[in-house]
Amino acid sequence: MDTLSQQLRTFQWSTSEPFHSLLCLPAVGVPLYLGVKLGYPGTGVLMAGGAQCVGFGSFQQPLFRRSGPMVLATIGIAISAMVGALCRDNTYALLAATLVWTLLYGLSNSISSATAWVGQQCCVFLIVSSAAASTPGTTHDLVNSALLRGAGVLAGGALQTCLLLALRYWFPQAQTIFSNPDFDPTRFQRSFLREQLRWDSGTMQYSLRVCITGVLAVLLYRQFTFQSAYWIGMTAVLIPKPEWAQTAARSVLRTVGTFLGAALSTLLVIAVHPRGEVLTLLVLLFLYLTYLFNNVNYGVFAMALTGYICFLLAVVRNPARDVLAHRMEATAIGCSLAISIHLLFIGTRHAFGLASPHLHTLEERLGFHRSEQL
Repeated sequence: MDTLSQQLRTFQWSTSEPFHSLLCLPAVGVPLYLGVKLGYPGTGVLMAGGAQCVGFGSFQQPLFRRSGPMVLATIGIAISAMVGALCRDNTYALLAATLVWTLLYGLSNSISSATAWVGQQCCVFLIVSSAAASTPGTTHDLVNSALLRGAGVLAGGALQTCLLLALRYWFPQAQTIFSNPDFDPTRFQRSFLREQLRWDSGTMQYSLRVCITGVLAVLLYRQFTFQSAYWIGMTAVLIPKPEWAQTAARSVLRTVGTFLGAALSTLLVIAVHPRGEVLTLLVLLFLYLTYLFNNVNYGVFAMALTGYICFLLAVVRNPARDVLAHRMEATAIGCSLAISIHLLFIGTRHAFGLASPHLHTLEERLGFHRSEQL
């Protein structure tokens, strides 16, 4: 197991894929540009969000097929966006949904890195969509807005999937370094499933920790009134990892990266005052850096992601400075919660003399390499 200091200092330059990262940009830039030009910036941002997420799926290990993570993520985040939006006004319903989503996400870690990534993104879209802007009117309006939100995310994800499949045909060199033989989870064994569902298994303990973290984070975020409070829940779900060093390192890197990204973005907004095409170019530049550093270093990834979000929000004219300040606060709270719960689990194991469990995946059992980056 890597130590915390090793985790913090790791820069895996060999995992950066500049050309493939570039090919992920058109599916985000096209709906964003057309949405602004046609007077529907919100729709453009929604589709861009779906495309941006699914773009990360192209860096994942194969699942059924090479495009499996992208296809499953497209469907999963669309459903999650709809459910989250439907739970917007009902905290109890949102907590119940969060419990189910985080439990499934935790258990998905026992299959492969790709299924874990899909589960993680579904949790993110569930929580983010639960903070969707209110639509005055009847229940029908809520259902209608939830369906439209899901449709926008679905369209963006489908666009990214189709474009990348087409671009891979024309540019074979765009195949990522993760082009291993297809991993087919239909080979899942009943005996393996029974092992994961035992209370003393690493998968079950990790799933329970993710569940508790997610539910408490969502409950906490619903107590705040500022617009970006949902970032608490989203951050808290992203941080937990099976090993303590990984969780601690992600927490530190996420916090520092978010703070540095917010500072850099604020300076650029003050100096450049971006509008129109310049703003779209800044969105794509920071998104490119996000894809590029996804597997290189989590802190730099978080910094680039913060810049991307800052300029994406500027497209719909949200006050960047206020939003960034609130997200810095929410990130610190979410990371602190995830760290505290992990420490509580470690203390409980020590108190009862329990051994530290390890998470072994079906992917590993069948001889496939597991990526630590999600």
